[in-house]
Amino acid sequence: MTKQSGSNIPNSFSLLVLGVAGGAGHVYNGSCSSSFVILKNNQPICLVDLGLGVTRTLSSYGYTLPDTLIITHNHTDHAGELPVVLRVEAAQQRLLNIVAAAPVSERLQQHRMAEHAELFQSVELANWLTAQVDTPMPLTDELDITFHTAKHSELCYGFVIYRDGAPLIGYTGDSGYCAELYETVAGCRVSIFDARPKGNPWHAGLDEVAPFLTEQAYIIGHDLDAEQIPTDSQLLKPGQLITIPESD
Repeated sequence: MTKQSGSNIPNSFSLLVLGVAGGAGHVYNGSCSSSFVILKNNQPICLVDLGLGVTRTLSSYGYTLPDTLIITHNHTDHAGELPVVLRVEAAQQRLLNIVAAAPVSERLQQHRMAEHAELFQSVELANWLTAQVDTPMPLTDELDITFHTAKHSELCYGFVIYRDGAPLIGYTGDSGYCAELYETVAGCRVSIFDARPKGNPWHAGLDEVAPFLTEQAYIIGHDLDAEQIPTDSQLLKPGQLITIPESD
């Protein structure tokens, strides 16, 4: 078990849910886009997706942006704040690590970052850590990540985050029903699925993900009214903190 330097207290990992909204959520009612931050000993080490409203919401919890960001795909509710954030951070002599599957990284650099193209190359504004699909790569000093193909209207990849070979966190990203991806994600200590009350080819229905839900599985239900979600539901709510078990 990895321990903090000079301490007998083991490292602990958790997830803080920042938002669960879909594409229109922030634009029309100010809701934070779907995102969560991975905490190590209650400090952010990795942010998952940077859609509209995410940076401000993270700040509202007293956190600054961690060095490492995972981007699952190039939709606005998952990458919309990226150009502004990278420009601001680079101006402060800080290059963030942007981790994405190779096809997504290419789209982000060519299209999402295009507003800066006359002034900067994308590589001047961030460290682009590009991953080959289905191939593990380092994420932080303790964690590795593997991206897996999702089924969506835009190129999108779910992922599994490992620590010492153990699958800690799995996330489908935005995806329609995809049994192979679901089985992989369901094998993690904490699993997060994208689903909506009524499914379509690009977003699974709640009934489609139900067979894959374990005790430590959760659902991002885009734009569902958080106030109406029962406290014992597996549907995630903004502000929810999930502790990652130390063992299965």
